[in-house]
Amino acid sequence: MERILVDKNGYKQFFDELEKLKKISLKSATVGNEAYKDAVGDGWHDNFAFEDSMRESRTIAKKIDKMLEEQSNLKIIEPKKTRDELINIGDVFKIKIEYDIDDVEEEFVKLTGNYFPNIDNNVKEITLNSPIGKAVFQKRINSKTSYFVRDKEIIIYILEKIQNVIYD
Repeated sequence: MERILVDKNGYKQFFDELEKLKKISLKSATVGNEAYKDAVGDGWHDNFAFEDSMRESRTIAKKIDKMLEEQSNLKIIEPKKTRDELINIGDVFKIKIEYDIDDVEEEFVKLTGNYFPNIDNNVKEITLNSPIGKAVFQKRINSKTSYFVRDKEIIIYILEKIQNVIYD
């Protein structure tokens, strides 16, 4: 399994999510136990509340297992003081994505070190671990880079930087 790059906030976000999932799992198990006890007969035949609880428990358990596997691959990346022409964690910049000759998009994005991108922002966040994030991290403004999806090359042009990382 490859490294999962995060900043300090992303590292905290990872463990907060893991803790939240563990609490939900415990609550789901309690609900399932109550549904089992309240049922007539053997407790699980035709007991939809119990079945739903078990389905939810399995889904949460899979997420927890995945995160526990990923835990050892977390690597904290600090924003580096680099030249302004390089893309860094926290930078907001404009890219042109060429999916195909007739399918081109331009958008403003922010490179983040979070484990999960923040979807509440006005600017689309991309993580260091996303294909686009990996392709643009530490690349120069006015350069061309790419990544692959199912053997198809997606070309990215880094057009301009709108906002630089602010250091303490």
